[in-house]
Formats: sequence, C-alpha cells, structure tokens
Amino acid sequence: MALKKIKVLFENDNQIIIDKPAGIMSHPDGRKDEYTLADWLKDFAKKKFKKKSWQDILENIGDKEREGVVHRLDTGTTGVMVFALNKNSFIFLKKQFNSHTSKKTYRAIVVGHIKENTGIIDAAISRSKSDFRKKNTKDLFTNDGKGDVRGRERNAVTRYKVLARLRNEKGSPFTLVECYPETGRTHQIRVHLKSIRHPILGDDLYGVGEIERKKIQDEFKTKLGRPMLHAYSLKIKILDENNLPTEKTFIAEEHADMKQVLKELNYKA
Repeated sequence: MALKKIKVLFENDNQIIIDKPAGIMSHPDGRKDEYTLADWLKDFAKKKFKKKSWQDILENIGDKEREGVVHRLDTGTTGVMVFALNKNSFIFLKKQFNSHTSKKTYRAIVVGHIKENTGIIDAAISRSKSDFRKKNTKDLFTNDGKGDVRGRERNAVTRYKVLARLRNEKGSPFTLVECYPETGRTHQIRVHLKSIRHPILGDDLYGVGEIERKKIQDEFKTKLGRPMLHAYSLKIKILDENNLPTEKTFIAEEHADMKQVLKELNYKA
C-alpha cells in the first residue's frame, strides 16, 4: 500500500510530529475496519528505517494495535499529534501526557457568543446513559445537578480564552475560542463547551439538534462536515538526535475548511 500523504511537522529517529487531517481515526476502535494513523505510522516506520516489517521497529511499544500512539485526536479533529518511534521515546512522551506537563492549545468555533473573555470549566466527565458513543457532565444549569451520566466521574478541567466574537451574513453569532485542557479526558473539549451551552460548530454528536443544525448549515456555503476543532499547538519535551530532552513547541495552522468558515464569519487574525 502506498504511504498515505500526511503532513510531517518534525521527525527524527525518536519521534514524529504530524498535522493530522480530518476523517481518519487515531487508532482502531474495535468496531470499524479501516485505515488509521496507527496503520500509517507502521507504514512510515518501515519506510524510514528500511525494514520489511513494522514489528522490527514498533512491536511492544504501547498497546496492541496502537503501537507508537502516544495520545489520540478524535476522527474529525485536525492538528498537532505526536508518535513515538522507539520504547524510550514512548515512555518519555507518555509520561508528559499522563502528568499533564505537555501544554496543548486547541482552537474551536462554537455556536453563540461566549460572554466571558476567559474562563475555567471544571466539570467531571462520565459516560452517557443514553448513547455509548458519548461522554457527558452533570447539568451545570440545574439545581439538582442531574444529567445524562452513568458510572465513574473523572475530573476534567479546561481553561479557555475568547479570540473573537463573530457573526455570519445572516447575523447569527459564533465565537472563536482557544482551549487549554488541563486534563486529557475523551471528548473533553467537545463535552465541556457543550456544558456551558456553546457546542462546537459542526459537531453532530455534541452539537445542536437536527433542525437547528440544518438551519445553521443553510447559513454557510462551506459544508460543515466535522466539528470545527483544531489542535493548534503542542509544547512538549522531545528526545533529540543525541537522546537528550529538549523542549519544543509545534504549531499547525487551521485547515482549509475551518479557514473558509472563519472567512464566512469575517474573521481577521
């Protein structure tokens, strides 16, 4: 199989940092049989190190079918993602994600105008009772604090900063917001923004209802085929060519569809 075209931001013999495209899973989910970034990494490693088998490079580095995958981004999310190419690098990088010492910055376009310029969303995340695909918080806007949740609560904290309050040509309000997750829960930013009543534009799983979604799509020329969520930057220590720790910040610009939506919202950086 020809190596799928993925934009590489940085690489050496210890790790590779890419700009993830939308529409590809980070690793197999056990339900769908499709090519993932974990598969791409195996193909990339074979070519880079001129080996016949990916096992010669990545075997036993992380979980089965996720070899070398240090962290994940949702299928529809774009942006900076890092993979390990050997066990030492995997342990070194994974420790930073587990201890939350790596610094991640996401950019999202959300429905409505967020009132506060900055804020902190401190809301534990659980599984949804009604949909196995979803996570949820207790309802932050009701006195009883109940919601569509079940099972164990996991603490989750996201800081945010409003970059711009925008409107489309119909006058509908949207906000470009930067998010800085201090924990790493599945779907954390999507769930947290929904919890403050500002779901991410284009998010079918956590967004507005179907009628409202169609109304919003009719107001845009750009097809809203995914959540407008982008992993903009990652500050992390990597292992250099001499296997010494060095701190770097990797940045990926918003992808074409998100830039087009921002253009329709008359955003000027």
